[in-house]
Amino acid sequence: MLDWIAKNSDSLQLVISLVTGIVWLAYLHIIWLGFRRQRQAVILINRSVAQDENARCFVTNMGAEPIYLLEVMAKLVTDDKSYVVKVTEREEVALDEVEDPVARTNQRPIKSGSFVDIGSFVDLLRRAEVRAGSDGLFDKVRQLELTVAAADGHAKHLVAARRKFQAEWKDGKPYFVPETLMTDQIRNIVQRRKINAMLEERIE
Repeated sequence: MLDWIAKNSDSLQLVISLVTGIVWLAYLHIIWLGFRRQRQAVILINRSVAQDENARCFVTNMGAEPIYLLEVMAKLVTDDKSYVVKVTEREEVALDEVEDPVARTNQRPIKSGSFVDIGSFVDLLRRAEVRAGSDGLFDKVRQLELTVAAADGHAKHLVAARRKFQAEWKDGKPYFVPETLMTDQIRNIVQRRKINAMLEERIE
């Protein structure tokens, strides 16, 4: 046995070196994945304060890095058709009513652990109604899908999240109930490219 080891020492050293290299590569890969996961943006879209159309919609940055909120897209689904429009700007706020024009938009940086109140659900619906150019859309909505697009801390990549709310009508008022417990994080590169293309089509 010792003679065999002595005769094949060079080959054994090569095999041991290769195995050691593979182990280190796997270890470094695990470290890199953990580091990357910690730096991934996590955007939450939540309903708060109330449950009817006056409920507020909060966009929260739960990632470790700051993000810049670029756009909020709303997809309104009725019995007849669906509409996809931007609802980022607070068009219900008159420019002469605010001292700071920034108060009329939701575009802004969001620090880690911070949130932005993008308006009530009735505000979002009214903005969508104006953008879609369809009167009476508020009374027809059955589902509201909100997509938030933001730039990450290095402004190199688009990050996005989506959440759907079912409109349950009670006493003539829509109650927006989340369809899922958590916000869907859009990490698939194909989906992010679709969102990017959709935003570019709606640049004004």
